[in-house]
Amino acid sequence: MISQKTKARIEAQELQDRYVATKCLKKILTKGRNLKIKATPTPCSVDLKCSVVNEKDRTVKFNVEVKERNKSEWQIKNYPEAELKVEKYERMREATPEGTKLLYMVLLNNQKCLIFDMDKLDWSKVEQKDWVIKKTQMDDDSPVVSTPTYFIPYNQAVVTTDCTEYITEYYTTITNKSYNNYE
Repeated sequence: MISQKTKARIEAQELQDRYVATKCLKKILTKGRNLKIKATPTPCSVDLKCSVVNEKDRTVKFNVEVKERNKSEWQIKNYPEAELKVEKYERMREATPEGTKLLYMVLLNNQKCLIFDMDKLDWSKVEQKDWVIKKTQMDDDSPVVSTPTYFIPYNQAVVTTDCTEYITEYYTTITNKSYNNYE
């Protein structure tokens, strides 16, 4: 059973991640028209649903999962990979209808945003192995478990952009109450 404190920590992290991800998507998709981004409820398999009309007048839809990853410089240099639990990927895939692109967005140290197009990954370069981590990351009392995980090389990101300004903006000007009205 997850404590109220842990639930509050998870919700606060989700709000921040979705805010930063939305800002990054708006920055990246500037050539499109009618950009729409909607945050999903916290327990959903993806964090954001997005659509945009591209330069060819076609509507492109995205499901976006966002994860914050904090790593030391040594870890980044020696393990330049984005972790994605196999079970999480399967749930993301199931929640993504045919014709909708599935994106995995990693906020690395709240400085870089890496976006992976899950349909364009070179899966032969993605390693799957067990990752020993807490079952619930935000729960200090969570047991450590061995979890089947994909390790996606950073160089497979289709976009890498700076996100530090959005983190700063979130903490200095956005409150949790105003989050849903940021568009």
